[in-house]
Amino acid sequence: MPSLTRRIPFAAPVRRALSSQIASDAGDGILVSLRALRASTDTFPPLKSAVSAALVLLEMSEKIKRNKAESKNLAERAARLVSDIWGQTRDLKALPGEVESCILDVETLFREIETLFHELEKEKYLRRLVRQDSYKARIGEYTRLLDLATSQFSINLQLSIHNAQLAHIAANEKRHDDLLSVSQMSEAERLQLLIGLDAKMHVGMYAAVVGAGGVFFLGERGPYYGAYSVQ
Repeated sequence: MPSLTRRIPFAAPVRRALSSQIASDAGDGILVSLRALRASTDTFPPLKSAVSAALVLLEMSEKIKRNKAESKNLAERAARLVSDIWGQTRDLKALPGEVESCILDVETLFREIETLFHELEKEKYLRRLVRQDSYKARIGEYTRLLDLATSQFSINLQLSIHNAQLAHIAANEKRHDDLLSVSQMSEAERLQLLIGLDAKMHVGMYAAVVGAGGVFFLGERGPYYGAYSVQ
C-alpha cells in the first residue's frame, strides 16, 4: 500500500513545520527550566553561575546566522549538562570539593564557547563564509569537550559519594572504639574522668553519672550520653 504522505504534496512541509515547532517548544522548555534554576535559592552558587553561562549560550545561539544549527545544538547540550548536574546534586547538603571543581571547569568551558559565539555573531559575512569549515571544526571540538565534561562530572560525583561512605564507616568504627575504651575503665579511672570533666563545667548547670558503659549527663537540654577515651 503506498504511503499516504506521498499522495499529499504538502505533507513534507507540514512534517518539517511540526518538527520545527516541537524543537522550538523543547528549547523554550529548557529556557524556562534554566531560568527557574538560576532564580532558585536551593541552587548551589557554583552551579548557578554555570546555569547563567548556559542561558547566555542559548540566547546567543538564536542570533547566529551562519552555523546556526550546529551552534544551537551546542548550546542545548550545554543546557542539558547543567540540568543533569542539578538533577544529580539537588539532594546534597553541600557540594563535595571534587564536584565543585568540576562545575567550575564546566563554567570555564561555557565561557570559551561564548567567545566562539561572539566571533560567529560579529564576523563579516564573507569572512565567516570562508571560515565556515573552521567554525564547524571548533564547534565539533567543543561538543567533544562537553561530552568529556559530562563523563568527568559523573566520575567525580561517584568518587565523592564513595569517599563519604568510607568516612562514615570510619567514624562509626571510632565511636565504637571510644565506647569500648570507656566500658573497660576501672572505677577509679571513671571517677578521675568525671572529676576532670566536672572541673570544666559550670557548677549547677550539669550533673553526670558514670556507669559501666560510659558517662551519662543531665543538662539543661535534657539527658545525653558521652563516650570519652582515656588521655
